[in-house]
Amino acid sequence: MSIQLTEEQQLIGQSAREFAQAYLEPIAADMDRTGAFPAEAVRQLAAHDFLGLFLPGEHGGADAGFVSFVEVVETLSRTSAATASILVNHAMAAYAIHRWGDAAQHRAFLPALASGASLGAFAVYEHGPTPGVGPDALQATRVPGGWVLKGTKAFVRNAGEAQVLVVAACADPAAGAKGLAAFIVRAGAPGLTVAAPAETMGLRGCPVADLRFDDVLVPDGDLLGKAGDGGTLVEETLAMASVAEAAQTVGLGQAAVEHAAAYARTRVQFGRPIAALQAIQTLLAETATDCHLARLGLRDAAERLESGEPFLVEAAMVKTFLARVGSRMLIDTVQVEGGFGYSEFMPLPRLFRDIAGTTLLEAPAQFPDGTIAAALLA
Repeated sequence: MSIQLTEEQQLIGQSAREFAQAYLEPIAADMDRTGAFPAEAVRQLAAHDFLGLFLPGEHGGADAGFVSFVEVVETLSRTSAATASILVNHAMAAYAIHRWGDAAQHRAFLPALASGASLGAFAVYEHGPTPGVGPDALQATRVPGGWVLKGTKAFVRNAGEAQVLVVAACADPAAGAKGLAAFIVRAGAPGLTVAAPAETMGLRGCPVADLRFDDVLVPDGDLLGKAGDGGTLVEETLAMASVAEAAQTVGLGQAAVEHAAAYARTRVQFGRPIAALQAIQTLLAETATDCHLARLGLRDAAERLESGEPFLVEAAMVKTFLARVGSRMLIDTVQVEGGFGYSEFMPLPRLFRDIAGTTLLEAPAQFPDGTIAAALLA
């Protein structure tokens, strides 16, 4: 594992820092208050090549690799994790199409996703007890020349703003998880309805809504891979998302510890800065350590993904680690700032709300344990 970023990766990180300062700092607090979608910021993400960062140049991407992508996600998350969430869900759709799509699908969708002409979304979860499986799942029924989708997908990020949706559906109820299929669905398809956006605790500005499919016809050419490939596609794409969301969590934790350290240097009590207190130093040191260790883990997983090595176990480990320490990083930094840190005019409450979403929106935090245990016990 390479701990040090290459010169190109460092330059991309610097570009992301400049982007965040120019386009995200002025809107981050208002976006959290209003929940408004940051349309101009997303247009600028495209203009800076961030929407197609890891896609190959032949499809209009920047061909910068996945390590550069997670560096951008972490950097943007320090200022606006909601905007980073828009980018991550878009990337999930692009990743799935690039990984499982055929040449015609690559030509039809990837250039638009890379350029920002289309925003992507990845729809996998449902309101039923077992997403993708059973009578409550979105059903895909074979018809001549295509498939008909009927049912609902829940908690879809970028819903209502995305033009290209990658959707998992149950094509063979008797086969359980092996009966899943994945489809590319265009926004505006007849029978597709986007529900009103959900009111979320954090990551406000990244829209989250249910999708309703009322006999939506999807042609055979928009099936990703084979009908039974959906389970593998979902597992790997969610693992990719775990790495990206780990970068979000690290970015939020880093922003919190830097803000708390600056506060501790200037907040004076009993004639000296509170930074001189051992208890304050311990809280800051532990948070900085958690950020550093998590960053090493997510970069290792990102390098594996970028080089084509197996990465599911490493992604699960990073997600499990940050599920334990993510919220604690914000609890500890709020304690450093005391009553001021708890106040809404300070950034830490927003960071606190956002960090919960980075581990909850794509997969509950306890799910990766099974992946790790299975590898150990194999």
